[in-house]
Amino acid sequence: MAPNPEETLTHRTVLKGEQQSVKDSGRSLLAIDGKWYDVTSFIPHHPGGDIISEFIGKDATDVFFANHPQAFDLLKHRKPVGDYVSKKPPSKAMQEYRNLLKYFVENNYYYPSKAWLLQKWSLNAAILCMVIYGVVYSSSLFVHCLCGLGLAWFWQRCGFFLHDFQHSQIFRSRFWNRVGGFLCGTVSIGINSDWWREEHFAHHSLTNTLVEGVGVTDPQMTEEVWAQNDRLLQFFGTSFRKFLVKIQWLTFIPLAVVFGRPAVIVDAFHLETRWYQWAGLLLHFTWTGFLLSFLPNWTHIGFMYLFACLGEGVLHVQLILNHYSKPFHDRDETMNMNFFEWQCETCQNIENPEWLDFFHGGLNLHIEHHLFPKLPRSTYRQVQKMVKDICKRNNIHYDEVPFFQTLWNTLANLKRISDKITFKDIIRAMRP
Repeated sequence: MAPNPEETLTHRTVLKGEQQSVKDSGRSLLAIDGKWYDVTSFIPHHPGGDIISEFIGKDATDVFFANHPQAFDLLKHRKPVGDYVSKKPPSKAMQEYRNLLKYFVENNYYYPSKAWLLQKWSLNAAILCMVIYGVVYSSSLFVHCLCGLGLAWFWQRCGFFLHDFQHSQIFRSRFWNRVGGFLCGTVSIGINSDWWREEHFAHHSLTNTLVEGVGVTDPQMTEEVWAQNDRLLQFFGTSFRKFLVKIQWLTFIPLAVVFGRPAVIVDAFHLETRWYQWAGLLLHFTWTGFLLSFLPNWTHIGFMYLFACLGEGVLHVQLILNHYSKPFHDRDETMNMNFFEWQCETCQNIENPEWLDFFHGGLNLHIEHHLFPKLPRSTYRQVQKMVKDICKRNNIHYDEVPFFQTLWNTLANLKRISDKITFKDIIRAMRP
């Protein structure tokens, strides 16, 4: 269990020849597995981005081990500057979870098999080839609309591979994983792979987390147009935003499906300064435009691209259903929770037959993914049984419901939150 932040910051510890509090040491210290590490000079170079700063002066043991299968090898290169003993030992479930992490490393669970990769990439190539064939050899508007849906399916699957690459699930080299993420994300879909990676790492480390009176620290679980939790209402102060919350249960699906793609592209690039990401976006629209240029007229072009964008909108709905009906916690509350229980509480699995996992990219088993973010999707079904056993032995709720029930739960939750906003609140917010 992560210690209470205040306890962590004020705990007296021995720091190599000096005895002083962590709070007064003047350095950026991170607590991992009972040891303090000085990461002051490492923060700007952290491959996972700025998220490391959220854990300065705190116990990051379980977040660190979950996201770094090679954790012990990494720690060998860093010399501890002190010791830390948590006043709150890990729960039985946490101990079992840590044992699973070691088991997966020792039994080579990380990195997917070549056969699995070949199967998935072959399907992706087949989808794209069918789209190209339909575009080039058919003059039917109906066929071209189907090609639009096929292109959306190709984008969706590239999105799943972007996810795999950015979690370093494919290659052992961080560089080649980032190259794969760039090709699948920026070039194939038009979504900034670096932006997505940085936001997604923060999402995993601070799932459904906020800072009271400041904002949401989970960037992938916050939007300007809806509030999925009571605690988020404090950030919707204007009359217009309150009105959006009032109708959010009606606008959720239309906004996600219709505006999901353009909104993500704008959000991903409006502050981008890295030249290669802009070059990748140009490549994306170049190959997409070249494909569409084979269509007979602008009507066919418009309908095909429209169907592609709407089809991809399904992906945007998929990516948020696993969390939108789950509770939010203040950052300090999160830091004080057991990692295993916290992830089980803030994630919801989508129940479906195993053969349908391909539609969700395996991320329907979202609890398993959040507990073991570096494990390849091909292992999730096997891992699910182990996670369920831990939950059963420790009386922890394992939330798993069918897709349409998950969607209904999300809409019902949005409706419940919207009912907290009255038209008087909206009018009152209009006053200076």
